[in-house]
Amino acid sequence: MADFRGLGFDPVPGNPDAVAEAARRCTAAAARLREIRPPGEIPDWAGPSARALAERAGRAATGLATAPEAMEAAAGVLDGWAGTLVAHHRRAEELDVRAGAARRAVVDAEDDVERAETEAQFAPGTAGTLAAARTRLADRRQDLDGVLTEARDLERVHAIEAARVADRLRALGDGAPLPSAPDFRSLGRHLETFSAAGRELGVTVARTPVAPVTPTPGAVSAFAAALGGR
Repeated sequence: MADFRGLGFDPVPGNPDAVAEAARRCTAAAARLREIRPPGEIPDWAGPSARALAERAGRAATGLATAPEAMEAAAGVLDGWAGTLVAHHRRAEELDVRAGAARRAVVDAEDDVERAETEAQFAPGTAGTLAAARTRLADRRQDLDGVLTEARDLERVHAIEAARVADRLRALGDGAPLPSAPDFRSLGRHLETFSAAGRELGVTVARTPVAPVTPTPGAVSAFAAALGGR
C-alpha cells in the first residue's frame, strides 16, 4: 500500500497487482468450468434414484452453463482496470511528490515570516521585508492548496470509476450491456480502482440460476477448485 505522506491521504485505494491476480483467477476458473463434463444419458433400465440424480445433475449443468463466459468477461474488466490503476497510482505519486515539496516550501516560508517578525520588532525599517515574507508564505500555501485540490479531484474521479466498474461486474450476471466509461479528458485517461468492484465480483461469482439448483458434489468441487486455483 502506497504511503502518500505529502498529500496526507490516499486518493487512490486499490492494488493493481491484486486486480491482475483476480483477473488471472477468473480466467483460470472459466477454463476449469469448461472442463466439467455434462451428465451422461441414463439408461432406460435405471431406477428412480438414478433418474432423480441425473435430473439434479442436469439442472446443475444448466446453472453453470453461462458461468465461464461471465468469468471471462469479468477477467476482461479487471485486466483493463489493473492497467488504469497503474496510471492512477503514478498520478497520485506525482501529486504526492509535489505536495511534499509544497509543504516544505510552506515550512520554509513560515520560518522566514517568523524571522522577519522578530527583526521588525527591533528594526522598524524592515517592515517591507516582513510584508514580502508574508506574501511568499501566502503564495506557498496557495501552491499546496492547488496540489491538494488536484488530489481531491483525482479522489472523486476514482470513486466515480469504482462505481462504474462495479456496475460492469454486476451487469455480467444480468445479461445487461456493460455501461460505457465516462470521458475525463482533464485527467488524461479513465481512472479506476478495485475497492467497490471486488465486492461485486463476489456477487457475480455467487449468482445462481432463477430456478433453485443443487449442483452435484463433483460440480461443486470442480468449481471451488477452479476459483481457488487448486
